[in-house]
Amino acid sequence: MNILIIAEQREGKWNKTSFETLSAAQQIASATGSKLAGAVIGKGVAVLADELAASKLDEVLLVEHDLLEKYTPDGFTLALEQLITQARPDLVLLPHTYQVRDFAPKLAASLGKGMIADCIGCRNDGGKLVFVRQMFQGKTAADVTFAGAPPWFASLQAGAFRADQVVAGSAKAPVKSISVE
Repeated sequence: MNILIIAEQREGKWNKTSFETLSAAQQIASATGSKLAGAVIGKGVAVLADELAASKLDEVLLVEHDLLEKYTPDGFTLALEQLITQARPDLVLLPHTYQVRDFAPKLAASLGKGMIADCIGCRNDGGKLVFVRQMFQGKTAADVTFAGAPPWFASLQAGAFRADQVVAGSAKAPVKSISVE
């Protein structure tokens, strides 16, 4: 399986939940024997991609374009749709932030896919990923799995995973520029 985490930054500064999501992605990749890539999107964010490359990842995908300097849901959706089409991940993980809530459902739908939002856990159950999400204002939790062909999309709730458990790479991951229109 190929896993892609879309790390969130705004104006050149990380959203700390990106590293919580990276921690979860590393755990899932380890449990499933998957390849893990990270993506950074924006303008002038090569420094952030280089920072991300210090983490245990197989590669970092850098998506830069002048029109991505300021966040817009339409712009990010178009660029990420092109990235996902080129990178062909099976699983796309995102931090569950206001920005992700704004564009991720549109991104998944543009590719004809659904999304499991606001997950608080994940486990590998006999080769099948099971995501846990709260329901009814946290009064109960539900196990949810994906149906259909990948790519699958899931966002992870802030605080559900620990950013301090991100594993550093033994060497920097290669940074690959992805061209988008």
